[in-house]
Amino acid sequence: MFAKQRLIIAGAAIGGLLALNGAAAYWAGVKAEDTLEEQHRMLAGLPLFQVKSHTYERGWFSSTETTELVFNRRLSGPYESMLPDNFKPLLNSTIRFTNHVKHGPFPGLGSFDFRPARALVTTEFDMSDATRKTLKTFFGEKEPITVINRLGFGGGGELNINVPSFDYEEALSGVKMKWKGFDMKLDYASGYKEYKTDANSPGFLLEASSKGSLAFDGVRYVSDIRPGATGIKLGTSELTVGNVQLNWKDSVPYSIKLNELVYLMTRMRVGEFINPSGEFKPSSVTLKNFRYQIVSSEQDEFVNTRGKLDFAEFNYNDKHYGPMRLDISANHLHGPTLLKLDQAISQIPFEGVDPAVLRKQYVDTIKKNGIPLLTNNPKLVINDFYLKMPSGEAILTGSLGLNGLQEADLSNSVAFLKRFEVDAKLSLPRQTLEDLVIAQARTLFMVDQTAEVQPNMTEVEDLARSLLDSQLAQWEQEKFITQDKGQLSTQLHFKQGALSINNKKVGLPWEETEDPAPADASAAK
Repeated sequence: MFAKQRLIIAGAAIGGLLALNGAAAYWAGVKAEDTLEEQHRMLAGLPLFQVKSHTYERGWFSSTETTELVFNRRLSGPYESMLPDNFKPLLNSTIRFTNHVKHGPFPGLGSFDFRPARALVTTEFDMSDATRKTLKTFFGEKEPITVINRLGFGGGGELNINVPSFDYEEALSGVKMKWKGFDMKLDYASGYKEYKTDANSPGFLLEASSKGSLAFDGVRYVSDIRPGATGIKLGTSELTVGNVQLNWKDSVPYSIKLNELVYLMTRMRVGEFINPSGEFKPSSVTLKNFRYQIVSSEQDEFVNTRGKLDFAEFNYNDKHYGPMRLDISANHLHGPTLLKLDQAISQIPFEGVDPAVLRKQYVDTIKKNGIPLLTNNPKLVINDFYLKMPSGEAILTGSLGLNGLQEADLSNSVAFLKRFEVDAKLSLPRQTLEDLVIAQARTLFMVDQTAEVQPNMTEVEDLARSLLDSQLAQWEQEKFITQDKGQLSTQLHFKQGALSINNKKVGLPWEETEDPAPADASAAK
């Protein structure tokens, strides 16, 4: 009798646990769908892709999410002519991936993972047989990419991405590739308002016996981002690169549409004037110990941002630069205005809009929403800039700020300029300034190669040097600059509309007074 009761109680307990687990799994599945839907909205908002299809099939203990993406050809179009022919067909392909979602409360139980979570999501990428065959050449039987997303009960989670290493070599062509892998871990809070990133790529080597080589190692990116009281994202982010080596043996012509790159990344049109073209001649480039760091903080409703960039050494053929340090701050930026401006710019439609119309929309938006940035005494500070160059050292410290600006000052150019406060100290190698002037002169006098009459560039360079020598001699005589051992130095101070260079006052147009009119001759009598 008692044994039968114990069996009934045990059975009821097991049944209760199973029912409880089923209810918990269903609830976890509902919540997991909410989290994944939010992730999908973020993905759909990226300008690089367009969503072709998206489905979500939720079950009791597991679910399946399938997404198809295609590249946004309206953004990639300007760069397609630069891509290898065998890569271009990929732009027409569909990226299809499936998320296999195991519901909580213990989604990893089958693999002896007892950590509780809403869900455990593994991503499977659909690839054609040809693509898998190509990737198998490099990765063998290993999966080319593994993505695991653990969704926490609080709405956040942990995303892990891994690309395994490979060692590839073609004996006939002399091509060697060595990839040391890639790992990324992203810890994110509910709503993705806070997140920590740690991405690491140990190294890569590409050698082509007839073309050259490319290698890098020690690439790591870490960040810790959170929202401030004003809504602006605060925190730290840092990128470090141990070494980069680049060698190429052939002359490579280039024409880079930087304006389209800016448009791709920021959705802002900046015109055609920043598009460089020319030729990379056979060269060797190395970069050692590169680091970039940015830190943003908040004080009341104002945001302060500080960025640092430095490297130990940069070599271009036989020219050596470094070390280099740049430490710059943007202080007292009105947080609510930054947020409002960012939201307003992001809402401007940009695809298919005439560039002139788009530029006007951006300018009008900045005028309408950005004025409080200027009227709250913002300040830009160059805490430190130092670069060792073959011809000397470049050193700069200084600040640029607006003090007491009123909106009415924007309609009065003199009143606007008088609100600026500038302090700067500069030291520059004379040879560097000469190289810049000569390069500019060559650009001004250069004509099409098919023209019958070509300018004598040697004479152009000699004229540029002569004009520079004359100008520097005059400035030194007037004590606006000093020269010592090939270095040019000066300092500048501007406040309340008064300018001094090297502690010598410089007259400005609004300080000039008209000469009094001559007295009338008859009145004098």
